Amino acid sequence: VWLQQDGAPPHYALSVKEFLNDSFPDRWIGRGSPVSPAPLKWPARSPDLTTCDNSLWGYIKEIIQSRRYQNNEELKDAVRAAFATITPTMLRKMSHKTWRRIILCYENDGDHTDTLEGLH
Repeated sequence: VWLQQDGAPPHYALSVKEFLNDSFPDRWIGRGSPVSPAPLKWPARSPDLTTCDNSLWGYIKEIIQSRRYQNNEELKDAVRAAFATITPTMLRKMSHKTWRRIILCYENDGDHTDTLEGLH
């Protein structure tokens, strides 16, 4: 069984909870219910620390939003062209930014990093 958070609030189903309890006793994060709580509560606003969300998509979005497209194929071509402009040096910088966010998040007890000084 593969479980993945999809950006929506945490899902709750008894069969999933039973699987998690069997596979990861007292080690999974979830919503649970009042009569059957999760071992660890899902953070209300957990920070997103991935390079794609913090740097790459912003870069691509900035390029793509610079004009209007006549159809989906034209848009797809523009996305491909935008990705083709990314260099190994850019990816290294994005990776370093991600690690800085992880460290800042850790040092601030899991708080969001976009509001912390010294990030940019």
